[in-house]
Amino acid sequence: MKKEDFVTDVWAEYQKGVDYNYKQNLYSKSDKNFKFYHGNQWENAKLGGIQPITLNIIKSIVKYKVGVVKSNSYQIYFNSDTYETDDERKSIQELCDCLNRFANRTWENQQVNKIVRSCVDDACIDGEGIVYFYEDEGDIIPEQVNKTNVYYGNENDDNIQTQPYIIISFRRTVEEVKDEARKRGIADEELDKIVSDEDYNEQSGKDNRTDEITPMCLVLLKLYKKNGSVWAKKCTRLATVMYDTDLKIDLYPLAHMLWERVKGSSRGQGEVEYLIPNQIEINKTATRRALAVKMGAFPKLIANTKYIRNTKALNNVGTTIELNELNADDVNKVVNYLRPAQMSSDAFNLQKELIDDTQNLAGAGDTVTGNVDPTQTSGKAILAVQQASQQPISEQVESYKTFIEDIARIWFAMLKSYSTKGIKLVKQEKDYSNDTTFDTQYLLSYDELIKLELNLKIDITPKSAFDKYAMEISLENLLGANRISFDEYVNALPEDSTMPKSKLKEILKEREEKNKIITEIEKQGNALNGAIEQVMTEQEIKNQEQAGVNLQNMNMSDMQQMPVQNN
Repeated sequence: MKKEDFVTDVWAEYQKGVDYNYKQNLYSKSDKNFKFYHGNQWENAKLGGIQPITLNIIKSIVKYKVGVVKSNSYQIYFNSDTYETDDERKSIQELCDCLNRFANRTWENQQVNKIVRSCVDDACIDGEGIVYFYEDEGDIIPEQVNKTNVYYGNENDDNIQTQPYIIISFRRTVEEVKDEARKRGIADEELDKIVSDEDYNEQSGKDNRTDEITPMCLVLLKLYKKNGSVWAKKCTRLATVMYDTDLKIDLYPLAHMLWERVKGSSRGQGEVEYLIPNQIEINKTATRRALAVKMGAFPKLIANTKYIRNTKALNNVGTTIELNELNADDVNKVVNYLRPAQMSSDAFNLQKELIDDTQNLAGAGDTVTGNVDPTQTSGKAILAVQQASQQPISEQVESYKTFIEDIARIWFAMLKSYSTKGIKLVKQEKDYSNDTTFDTQYLLSYDELIKLELNLKIDITPKSAFDKYAMEISLENLLGANRISFDEYVNALPEDSTMPKSKLKEILKEREEKNKIITEIEKQGNALNGAIEQVMTEQEIKNQEQAGVNLQNMNMSDMQQMPVQNN
């Protein structure tokens, strides 16, 4: 038996998935979908010398629908609406504030929004958009994965979390894989089995992978669940890169968005596949029309060169044509033009009808996308039609929303697994003695985190500019009506509000510092005034006592100076 026959167990399971996908034509369909979207719509066509015409209606339909879905901006939001007691609500709210800051920071630092929007593109074009998350030095790192690089243990179930196992294939450099294997303590004899290969035929964009500058190999990551926890194992064809490892999370770190659910399929259905036949016929009709116009719609010169001396002059503008022994009346018999053939309008009508019907049936016609003459139609009517026509895409909008909620659940599961020693929370406290606020950190134990998880609600909230504006206007109205104070207004603003919340907090902090100084000065002044009053009071008492003594002395002196009378 050859050395190559001793493949790893993960590779054997991967090969089963590859065989299944070939039976389903998954690779060829996916490749074709992306090629037609990008405009490569005449591949392998035998055209001879004909220049083909491409009218790419697929891209316009996809861009419109994707644009509608992406216009619904959301952010991850953890809330405490399911609390039982007020003390519990306070603890959950502090945890939610911490989780929301963590989610916002991860979303921005790791450019998750860019990856999520790219997954929406993949879902619309090819049925499924996938993102995978892993931990690196305490950070959660997102990585987009192509549909052809994921193999489900149950291809008939679209719920990722109920899959028996998931295999993800990655194309990595040999040195990168060896370095990872060394860090994981893999033996040297196993490292020697990590070699370059040419297993890229099942990878997305395989036509561009024929020339790899750096030696690369295919790496397989298998995720599976055991005893309620997700385990992972990583292999190449011949070598193990990572032995079975408990990731200590209860959810697969993988989320996907399906453009349209299909019963009995884990992959879903995209927008492009069933538009391809119409797109091909539109291109063919346009090319035939162009060829017909080129061949018969313009007058053609015919000439009997037997009677013409300078035949090259026939193709030159403004040049004299010299004739041999021929009367001027007979010139038309020697040089003349064929009349242009009359073209039927049926070809144009068919092409236009195909384009219009295809776009309208896909819900992306001219009226819907706003490609109409505004002088002929009222603006309200256009908006009304656009809003009504976007209703069929509500299914995709909900799928997009669920996709982000799945990401939030995965993040929380990963955060729990990396917080077994507890999670640091920040809460704001107020010192009522001098009317100042300050932040304090405390450690929430892992047991308390698990307990609070039962009442923690994971949701997403709209975060478009209009949603933020509406929220801030409502808060400003409450502030203007004296229903809330300025401090309460600042605290109620969301972290990513258009109003600079951090600057407003700095202003409040400066005010508190100034008030604190003023309060201290007033306290010192009051203390000084009290001391002065006490001194004055004591001095007055002394003066009064001295005055009393003097009065007594004077009375005694007067009594001594009075004359004594004899009886």
